[in-house]
Amino acid sequence: MKRKITYMSLIAAVAMLASCKEVDPLAETELGEMGVTSVKAAFTGEVYENDPDASFSAQPDANGNIVIEVPYFYPETSDYEVPEELLTNMKVSATLATGTNIEPGLGLMDLTQTHHITAYDAAGRTKEYSLTAKITKLSGCDFSSFNVTSAGTLYQGIINPGQKTISLMVTETELSGCTVEYTASPHATVSGYTEGMSIKDGDKFTVTAHNGTDKTEYTVRFSVPEKITYGARLGSEKNLWTKYFSMNYGLTMTDSPIRLASEGDNLYMLAGGALHSIDRKTGDYLGTVALPDGYTVNSIMNDEAGNIVFAADASSEFKVYYMESIDGTPVELISYTNATGSSNIGNIRVAGNVKENAVVTANTAGLAPTGIVWEITGGVAGPARTVTGIPGGGTLWNAYNGCFAPVSSRLSDGILALGYWSVYDLYYTGDMSTFSMVYDPDPQTGNENPNCVTTVSFNDARYCAIGLGSHFNYGAVPYFSVIDATTPTAMSDATLYTVPYNDLQFSGFKGTGATSDVLMVISEDGYYMDVYFADGNYDVITCYEFDCIQQ
Repeated sequence: MKRKITYMSLIAAVAMLASCKEVDPLAETELGEMGVTSVKAAFTGEVYENDPDASFSAQPDANGNIVIEVPYFYPETSDYEVPEELLTNMKVSATLATGTNIEPGLGLMDLTQTHHITAYDAAGRTKEYSLTAKITKLSGCDFSSFNVTSAGTLYQGIINPGQKTISLMVTETELSGCTVEYTASPHATVSGYTEGMSIKDGDKFTVTAHNGTDKTEYTVRFSVPEKITYGARLGSEKNLWTKYFSMNYGLTMTDSPIRLASEGDNLYMLAGGALHSIDRKTGDYLGTVALPDGYTVNSIMNDEAGNIVFAADASSEFKVYYMESIDGTPVELISYTNATGSSNIGNIRVAGNVKENAVVTANTAGLAPTGIVWEITGGVAGPARTVTGIPGGGTLWNAYNGCFAPVSSRLSDGILALGYWSVYDLYYTGDMSTFSMVYDPDPQTGNENPNCVTTVSFNDARYCAIGLGSHFNYGAVPYFSVIDATTPTAMSDATLYTVPYNDLQFSGFKGTGATSDVLMVISEDGYYMDVYFADGNYDVITCYEFDCIQQ
């Protein structure tokens, strides 16, 4: 039977409580942390509105002081000194502990001034904070590359960031007459080097940060650094550079294919009918390069031995050439009469060494999901084989947006396919006719242009890189992923790294071309894998580096 509580009994209860010691209603409640966890301040203005890196965070110190440190240069790799005026109108937001409120509110603030903020919660607790910003000199003090030339021989330094060593694979006791080329943290200085010096095992070089305080001392070792047992080292990825065509190169992309190739220290980008040269390690624009006289080039890449392989789109007679260097003499590799009746054949991909053993693929049927493949044995191309069977493939948006790539230099290892067909997934076939989905790019939000895939061997692993460009100014693109493809049917759980789209959108949507490309290049010493990705509509080209160095 339910007990009925009367009004009089409530009065009695209240009177009894009033006669006892006062009880804190929250005394038995375990109160969590309260207050400001962190504060973020972003530059304002049209040039920064799509730049996720133009914001800077800080946490309160023990006394409640929050100082947003804004770099002296922005971007840090540039020579643009941040004027104090940029700090007078910053967009400020805060991360608060659960149940915390603050007053006054944040928003657009002049952070050249000190602002006082009070945090409070329902329990009546309060904390006081002060908020300001200051322009701070850069603290980076690391090498990202260190190469030595002595007596005409180039020695690429293998940098171990954990042990702070630079390994040179040298058998002599000393290198004389040395020229050193290095890349260090932005605006840092390097001591210990003079032009023409001799370098011995145990010599030291010091990188001093722009702030003059932070320093890192590296020791040279004449030794072969140890590799990890397989593939790329997890966590080794780093962004060597990101550039924007309009801002950094003065280029405007057009709605024609972007294609990438590499030779030595140069990255070549075919765009708008011109071949552009870019420094592979810094991203600096070097100018245009003459195309082979008398040849048309619509598709270009390098094989894994460094040969430049190129072709012109063709609706009938299709020829693929290679050159040992960009200024070399083209050698015909493949001649193929296109019997598909399509208006386009092109977008070549290569695995292996075309002068020895390799596999070459092309998109051959215009808008249809159909490719063609040749196996190269002893430098000679075998018969062409048609590649079909992508489930529900449909048709492409344009002929440049379908891509077939060999898994390795052996055709028996199969073919990968990615395209702007009715399915946006990565597909694999081992028999050239039965494709199965092996990787689902994520996220997919309806604006992807999945139009480029390539493969390369690195430290006994086989990697695949896929690029998803953009069609319009929405969705989670552009981005690219690097995936272990050693076992193609196990790729769904084998992602090495994905570059998030918001790292690539600084320049904003240009609408200049729904075209992209991705290229992987292995260093001559086999310790580094560089991945290059370019997207036309978002005006961006970037390089991420991975290594296999045992730490």
